[in-house]
Amino acid sequence: MNEEWVPMNIAARRLKAENIKIRRNKISRLANRKIIQVRDNPLDARIRLVNLYELRALFEQYGNQMGDSESSNDEDDDET
Repeated sequence: MNEEWVPMNIAARRLKAENIKIRRNKISRLANRKIIQVRDNPLDARIRLVNLYELRALFEQYGNQMGDSESSNDEDDDET
């Protein structure tokens, strides 16, 4: 399996650029529920990293069923 570990906010931005609508908060909830893997950032303990390929695969499997219905913009949110 391919791996590209990025902060949650970067993952949300990249997926948005690919027309996959998922908010950073949704990614955080998936991580907290242990649906996706998370790693600590060795350079900043406050930031958790997610595997971008795993998120894409999850969306390919479940599609829009995972979409967030919340309508706020969280591009400037800090990652958790």
